[in-house]
Parts: sequence; structure tokens; C-alpha cells
Amino acid sequence: MNDQISIILAGDICPTKDTENFFKEGDASKLFNDVHSSFISSDFAIANLEFPLTNSKEGIFKAGPVLRGNECFIEVFKQAKFDVLSLANNHIKDCGEHGVLDTLKVCKDANIETVGAGKNLRESKKPLIKKVEGFTIGIMAFAEQEYNTASENNAGANYLDIYYDFDEIAKVKESVDYLIVLYHGGIEYYKYPSPLLQKKCRKIIESGADLISCQHSHCIGTFEAYGKGKIIYGQGNTVFGFREGKESWNEGLLLEIILKKNAEKIESFLKYQLINTKEDGSICFSKKEEQKLRLQEFYEDSKKLSEEFIVSSWKSFCKSKEKDYYAYLFGFNRLMIHANRRLGNLLVNLLYTKRRKSVTQNIIRCEAHNEVLQTILQSDKK
Repeated sequence: MNDQISIILAGDICPTKDTENFFKEGDASKLFNDVHSSFISSDFAIANLEFPLTNSKEGIFKAGPVLRGNECFIEVFKQAKFDVLSLANNHIKDCGEHGVLDTLKVCKDANIETVGAGKNLRESKKPLIKKVEGFTIGIMAFAEQEYNTASENNAGANYLDIYYDFDEIAKVKESVDYLIVLYHGGIEYYKYPSPLLQKKCRKIIESGADLISCQHSHCIGTFEAYGKGKIIYGQGNTVFGFREGKESWNEGLLLEIILKKNAEKIESFLKYQLINTKEDGSICFSKKEEQKLRLQEFYEDSKKLSEEFIVSSWKSFCKSKEKDYYAYLFGFNRLMIHANRRLGNLLVNLLYTKRRKSVTQNIIRCEAHNEVLQTILQSDKK
């Protein structure tokens, strides 16, 4: 039993064309370079598995890319000594239910625990509680709703049920020393929280979480110390391939949580380490001076998070996306509604493909996309 432990929390990990060979070879040292030692030396390592581990080649019909990786790719995670993989994300169900079930089995066979997905909604909502060198650690994981979620009888990812899960967070906190919540949501490439995302994260802290890391945004965001906890609004990518000229894509934060026992009290400290993606898709720690400058920018951005700033910044961001989101939607005037009704939905079926209908469904269903759309429509009314 130790009086201090180190927990490493990585962000999104997914194989791409430039990194696929690293995963096929199962060589974690080549993929993670000097970051590899941080995983190995930690007492507990966690990451988000942003793809299903399955040998199936069949993907679901959806808007957006279908991600997948061969079952043998688990070897990289075994070599890196990951203890837990979160499966609560928007891609875990890209190969359907069988892809989710394959992933659960592959991880179990590799002695890597999972959280945030299951064979049904009840299973997906189960928190993970682990004893780590005398500390009791709780992990809960949620994803926004897209093509990914579990249901009563179907496998998939866990989503945040605002009528149920805040109470569950409070219950879990009663039985652990430190509670980590992974929230896979928010808007891609936007480094500040939306008004709704901030409200949800603050409520999660109020319910008992000690740390929330918002993943999915593919960029380093900002942080907020709120109540007794900390919120990271965007951890950035850990492994997601290299993109030429996309600086924000090619960087991410590795979080180190240090827990210390001090008499009857447990103290926590959070450290940030900047990682960069190399041209071959592998990752490494950035150089000392770059670390210093980039983290200073991270701290300065985080100081801006007043309620007034969050609202004004969000409105400006949504305005910049207006053309994209209106292009996703479709609508009819009264005459066309009447004609479509008389023609048995023929006009809709002629003008709007199955794919376009799927895109529309997704921006209505997904909490983050819906918030953008609502903001745009509200501004247009004025």
C-alpha cells in the first residue's frame, strides 16, 4: 500500500492510415515513443478507445466516417499497460452491435477493463470501481447520443441521462476516494465550453465528481476549477494520425492525477503534459520550451471563462457555422407540406436521400449539434 499514486489519463486513440502499421506490429514503443514510459510507470492508466476492435469489415449506415480496427490491435494497449479503456464515444458502434460485443470480449481477454459501453443500457451504465495501491478509484464514462448508444436490449455506449445519472454519480462518490468522469461530447475544433456543456459539467461536479475530462473535440480546450472539482473542456487527441497544417489536431494533453494520503485526508494534484503528433502519426512529448509556451496559452484561454464570454463566444462560433447547419436541415412551406401529404411522402423521398435524412436526424439527436442549431435559429429570429 502506498501513500501516493499516479493516474495517467490519455485522450482519444484511433488507428489511421499513417499509424495502422504501428497497430498491426503491436509495437507500443514505436507508436508512443517517450510517452510510452509514462504509461508504464504510472500506477493506473486510462484512455479512450475511439474505435471498435473487430475483424468484421461491415460498417453501419451513418453520416460521417466509419472507424474500426482489427482485434489484434489490442496488443498495443497491452504493451502500454493500459488498465482501463473507455468505450463511451461516438464511434464504438460503427460496426454495429457485433462490433461493440467483439470489443468487450477482446478487452476482457486481454485483461483490460472497460467502462462506458455494454451489451445493453444497464450494462453500459455500470461504473468501474478499482482499488489501486490502497486508493479506491471510480470511473464513469458518458457519450453524447449519435449512432452509438445502447438501449434496453441493444449493445452500445452509455449516454448521460439527466433524470438518472446525476444521482448515480452521487452514489458512486460515496464509495470511492476519487471519482473521474469521462464525457465524450461538445463541438469539434471549439476550445471553449458551450453554455450547455458548462452547465452539465458543473452539475456533474456538484453531484460528486472530482475530475471531468471532456474528450471528442480534437483540440486542446480550457479548464475550470469549480466547487471541489476540476473540468477539462477538451483534452485533444492522443493518437489520431498526423494532419499537415492542422496544429490543433496534432497536439493533445496527457493528464497526470497524483493522489496523496495526508492523515485522514486525500489530496489531489493535476499535471498537464503536452504531446505532439509526428509526421509518421506516432506521438512524443513536446520540447520543454514548447511545453511552457503552449501551456501558458492554455492557462490564459482558461481565464476567459466568464458567463458573458462563454455566451458571446458561443454565439459567434454558431454564426460561423450557420451555412453548414442550414445546409443540413430541410423544410417545406404549407403548400409543399400539403402536396407531400397527398403524394404519400413522395416529395421528401425524391428530394432528400436516406443519407440526408440521417444527417438531419443526427443534428437533432446529438446534444452538441442540437445546441448549435438552436442557437442559430434563435439568432435568426432576431
